[in-house]
Amino acid sequence: MKITDEQTQAGYEIASAVYDGAMSAKAGAQRLHAEHGVNAASAQDFITIFKSMMEGKAYHRTLSIPATRYFFDRLAAERGPVALANAIEATRQHLDYYERLEKGGAQPTKRAILREYAAHPPQLKDLGLINEEFARKVETSASDSPDARQARLRTAVSRPAKVRVTTETFVRNPDVVAETLYRAQGRCGRCGEPAPFRRRRDGTPYLEVHHKKQLKDGGDDTVENAIALCPNCHRHQHFGPPDR
Repeated sequence: MKITDEQTQAGYEIASAVYDGAMSAKAGAQRLHAEHGVNAASAQDFITIFKSMMEGKAYHRTLSIPATRYFFDRLAAERGPVALANAIEATRQHLDYYERLEKGGAQPTKRAILREYAAHPPQLKDLGLINEEFARKVETSASDSPDARQARLRTAVSRPAKVRVTTETFVRNPDVVAETLYRAQGRCGRCGEPAPFRRRRDGTPYLEVHHKKQLKDGGDDTVENAIALCPNCHRHQHFGPPDR
């Protein structure tokens, strides 16, 4: 029976949890079988192969070409270049073992995958692009019918994937933040209401400093371009209609 993409994703995530000590190998294999319909042998294979990849050691059971790519991509994104290098080495050793078997034979496609990932490892993903893509997917889901959305939820994997990201940020002037908060005297600069709560750390009123013209749009990091807002008004400035 062919392993589906959903089963491969679940296999990776549960094998990762087993490797990290979040559950036993037996419990992981049982969960893959009970919740995702993976047969007992394949469930154990996912767990064993993941461990071998992390340690750079040969594994003897096979992993499909799509699953191999999926494991390489997730390992590179979540655990970094060393994990990917170990996975490539483990798979190279696996192919050496498999091709020596009487019923083995050459595996040119998988050999090509090893060369591809060794030469061009997956790049870090841009955080801004990830957030934009997620927002579009939320809009698409919201426009779908409740029945279709709920049907997808019934079969969805409960543990979200993780990726390593790259992003750029501005190194802001702490004096601008401190002075803007001081001048606000605990009141929101938009609605005029007192801060909704006090910080657990030091008991000061919780307000957020917002740049009237955002830094990404060329705004200055100055007190004149800053305003202290309550969280609700801050979200409004970013996502609500413009103030009249």
